Amino acid sequence: MPKLYGKCDRGHKLIARNGFPSKKRKIFYGYIVVAIALIITAAIYGTVFTFGVFIEPILADFGWGSAVLSGSLSVAIFISGFLGIFAGRLSDRFGPKKIVLACNLFFGLGYLLMSQVNSIWQLYLFFGVFVGIGMSAGIAPLQSTVVKWFIEKRGLMVAISLMGMTGGNMIMPPIANWLILLHGWRIAFIILGTVSFAIVFVVSLFLKSSPAQIGQVPYGAEDMDGNESTPRHITGLSFRESLYTTQLWLLCAFFFCISFAHLIIMTHIVPHAINQGISPTISASILVVIGVAATAARIPVGFLADRIGIRKTAIIIIALWMSSYVWISLTGDSVWSLFTFAVIVGLASSSLDILLALFVSDIFGMIALGTSIGFVNSILQLGGATGPVISGLIFDSTGSYHSSFVLCTIASAIAITILTLLKPIKLANTLADG
Repeated sequence: MPKLYGKCDRGHKLIARNGFPSKKRKIFYGYIVVAIALIITAAIYGTVFTFGVFIEPILADFGWGSAVLSGSLSVAIFISGFLGIFAGRLSDRFGPKKIVLACNLFFGLGYLLMSQVNSIWQLYLFFGVFVGIGMSAGIAPLQSTVVKWFIEKRGLMVAISLMGMTGGNMIMPPIANWLILLHGWRIAFIILGTVSFAIVFVVSLFLKSSPAQIGQVPYGAEDMDGNESTPRHITGLSFRESLYTTQLWLLCAFFFCISFAHLIIMTHIVPHAINQGISPTISASILVVIGVAATAARIPVGFLADRIGIRKTAIIIIALWMSSYVWISLTGDSVWSLFTFAVIVGLASSSLDILLALFVSDIFGMIALGTSIGFVNSILQLGGATGPVISGLIFDSTGSYHSSFVLCTIASAIAITILTLLKPIKLANTLADG
């Protein structure tokens, strides 16, 4: 019985050593992996980013202050980023399915227990810790897996898989608002947590860690080297080696800045609108518009990254992001200006997680991809954890979010400056391949 050598036509069929083609697969499983990642990110992040809708109802019951409530989200983001390093490393070793299933247990439990919150320590334990642990499976394990399935069209496939994140933002906030109005915020937490847990549990059962697991090769990989178990495209730096590169720390600083600004917006744009006298329903719709715009821009951003390169795409996107913050700083008090802002920031926010997976895989290669994505994502989440707390403190002391929007503008300007300092991706690839 001849061994399969693994030569393929864009990952769709295998050719035996004797020259006779094996049966052609009707569906390349990489597309199923992309769909699974899309659904999981929609369930996790769509649920998490309804938190801004819960702020006012919880404040009305307890009066804890915006900074206290925002702090629980910041703790969740920080924990998810820190644990994402280990989630990525464990995914590299054991595959993404087990990691996602384990984290999903904490996520569902955290949302169920949020319905019983009566004190600040419970808020920080149930949402900050439990939900944070659950979120840690949302980036590194899934995106490192998607990247491994594609050589060609990698940017496009990463973009599609991450449409769930912005699609969830589009769908979940109005549902959460409706549930709160109908049943109160406690029951809303139970319903959202149960539904999210069930969706993630079912679809994650079908995750496959790599093409080799089912006898396929990545889309676009035309051949393999003499070692039948090691495709030629699996090259790059170990995580330890990447720690000594300037590129890693520049990327960390870049993602810290843009996440810092982005999470300020996602957490406080609804309270800001309500503070301007806009109804809660219309205010929640701002997040819907951001989600619609970001979802619509996913595929174009992925296509653009494949065509002109990651770095040029990033410069265009961050410039757009900075313009949105300037806009809201100058005109962010009326309904029309807030919805205009939502469209602009939504188009820009489509790129954050796409750029994360593409930059890390392009610079550092595949050897420790999950660990490397997890590490950079931990710094990204640290920025996201810091932003909402600072913004909440500013609001508590000034009664306005205007200074927070100025901070967002400054952070995006720093981010685009860092991008110009990054070495060309071609040089980074030469390093990774060496």
